[in-house]
Amino acid sequence: MNQKITNEKEACLNSGKLTRTDYICMSVLALLFTVIAFFRLGNTYAPSSSYMTDTVNRDIVLDFGEYTDIGSISIFLGNLNTRHFSISAFNEVTNEWQVINGDAIAESVFAWNKIDLNYRLRYLGIVATDDTAVINEIVATGSDGSLLVPVNAADYPALFDEQEMMPESKTYMTGTMFDEIYHGRTAYEFLHGLVTYETTHPHLGKILISVGILLFGMNPFGWRFISVIFGILLIPLMYLFAIKIFKNTFIATAATGLLTFDCMHYTLSRIATIDIIAAFFILLMYYYMYRYFVEDSRYRALSSSMQDKFPPKSVYLPLALSGISMGLGIATKWTGVYAGAGLAVLFIWYTITHFPKKQTLKLFFFCCLFFIVVPLIMYTLCFIPVVGYSEYSGLIDKTIQGTKYMFDYHANLVAEHYYSSPFYEWPVIWMPLLDACDEVNASMSSCVSTMGNPAIWWFSIPCQLYVLFRWIFKRDQKAGFLCIAYLAQYVPWMSISRITFIYHYFPASLFMILMTGYALLHVKEHFSWGKKAITAYLVIALVCFFIFFPLISGLPVSREYGYSVRWLKDWILVL
Repeated sequence: MNQKITNEKEACLNSGKLTRTDYICMSVLALLFTVIAFFRLGNTYAPSSSYMTDTVNRDIVLDFGEYTDIGSISIFLGNLNTRHFSISAFNEVTNEWQVINGDAIAESVFAWNKIDLNYRLRYLGIVATDDTAVINEIVATGSDGSLLVPVNAADYPALFDEQEMMPESKTYMTGTMFDEIYHGRTAYEFLHGLVTYETTHPHLGKILISVGILLFGMNPFGWRFISVIFGILLIPLMYLFAIKIFKNTFIATAATGLLTFDCMHYTLSRIATIDIIAAFFILLMYYYMYRYFVEDSRYRALSSSMQDKFPPKSVYLPLALSGISMGLGIATKWTGVYAGAGLAVLFIWYTITHFPKKQTLKLFFFCCLFFIVVPLIMYTLCFIPVVGYSEYSGLIDKTIQGTKYMFDYHANLVAEHYYSSPFYEWPVIWMPLLDACDEVNASMSSCVSTMGNPAIWWFSIPCQLYVLFRWIFKRDQKAGFLCIAYLAQYVPWMSISRITFIYHYFPASLFMILMTGYALLHVKEHFSWGKKAITAYLVIALVCFFIFFPLISGLPVSREYGYSVRWLKDWILVL
């Protein structure tokens, strides 16, 4: 009976079908990631009613009824960032306004911006000095931290109707962090037909983020929801890819487990940026390209009589799906173009060496449709919701102008950032990116860092060298496929002069994990103790993930703990 079950499993794996065990392993890993990804994702509420100032209506005068010690005011901005305010107190003796802070700045959109005052007054004047400002709420607190509501709050109903939403401490749970101020904001602007702020990347990812906002509102949970969904979807996709390549349930589970508990995958799945969405489409396009290889191999394995019933047209479907996925990837972020270059290399390499000239020409014409025409259409369509500062003559013109602006922006960008890092530092996690770090109390902070799991990333380096060796010296096509896919996502960054960050390595890290799975498969097959060693390694990777979990999840943690896991000198995981 056991032999029969084993034979059935092998038959399923060889045919590309998932076994019951595969479904269980894939589902359990996806469920585990779903639980931890939604854990403290963000508040499901945020101030939403707004008050708009302009060049005529820019003065806000608050009366607290009597002289009161004002410690600070917190302003929750709408969709316009870096607004400037002149803060004054009315002197009833001189009958004049006395400036407390002539250039107070609230920087972050859809987040609480605290402005310290420490002043005793009755009348507080707030003058918006920009042409336009959007304010969703103002909360005044006393020197003892108590909530102070002006007696004339009814004069500004939109500014004092959501006071209970003011948190005890500002963290990632209560507002935007890092590039959410660009992508989350733009998704909101798409929904409301406002002028588009973030125009340095294609727009499909921001359109998708807007779906979460439409469903759950303009709050941290809403603008991060779609990122979590794509982070979850990467789990079954990685499993399907791994089982297709390795034809081994244990190794497919191991590789997918490494993705499930990779720190960067976790963080990018919980922030409203386009990187996790682009990475999903990149992995998907390579998955279908590999399916093209597999379907052709299955066709060639059939007898000549059966080949008439299984025509080579069957290889067209995965090619079409790969091209469509590439179009979605490029419409999300231009890193999809890097992936497209890798697909081109793989397609040409395999097709020329396996098909007769007549079929090769047909496939090339077919690919012109699905890898050029279809992606161009998708890319153009993603510009539909864009609203510019100037008029466009049509969608094509909008796309051309938008693309030119993106190219000029990235080609000429001159910027510095403390947490930036060059490409050669990424594999060793030399400089993690601190997305957010806020003080919870005197001894604890809430921090979110983008970094790889050291147990996975560091271990992968010799695995990558082994896969490269297998490709070059053993002519292993699977090793070659993985190497080309990895290098297509990594090598282009070596010529980029603009500022870069460790998260740019994430699409390459997906293939890094598959390369690790390739090496683990060989360990399992060639050593009697291989399976036990792999299991022990997976436990180490899991433990390592939870060691860093408080520092990638925003969970309040003591600063001493953050300092204690500073394994490399440049790591700053807590402030």
